[in-house]
Amino acid sequence: MNYKNQHINILILACKRGDQKAQMELYHLFNQSLYYSAYRIVKNADDALDAVQEGFITAFQRLDQYQGEGSFEGWLHKIVIRKSIAFYQKNKRFVREDQFENKIELSENQEEDFEFTFEDEKGKLEAALNQLNERYQLILQLYYLEGYDHQEISEIMNWSNANCRTILSRAREQLKKLLV
Repeated sequence: MNYKNQHINILILACKRGDQKAQMELYHLFNQSLYYSAYRIVKNADDALDAVQEGFITAFQRLDQYQGEGSFEGWLHKIVIRKSIAFYQKNKRFVREDQFENKIELSENQEEDFEFTFEDEKGKLEAALNQLNERYQLILQLYYLEGYDHQEISEIMNWSNANCRTILSRAREQLKKLLV
């Protein structure tokens, strides 16, 4: 066991005893990466912060359920992803301005001097993803960006494994059509 894992295990034991300083240290260790994961799902900075905060609260309340199997960060990540999905589904009827803030705007001169760049391709991909229905967007994010496998996505979304595979396949096909 390396030093970082030992340190995390010591912090977990302290958190189980109610040590608030240990809780803050765990929060500072993981909140940045969890925020980015939450943001990709809820698509709003404030909502992502709320989802991470609620995820940590839940994790600290259920810390006794973590048995040390697998990484603590992975366990915490699943909690925050579930909170993010629930938060997104609860608030999906509201369209937020920040969902549209990454659009590429080109002046007339820039259009004439247009060169192929990674940012242009990233913009096309984001635009295509935004055209997909919410379920397709979510499963593509969980599978490709978060790295969850079919079984984990099935558990998170309460879908059958076969349904998860079918939805992912359909989402890929839709995305391909939009990118062509």
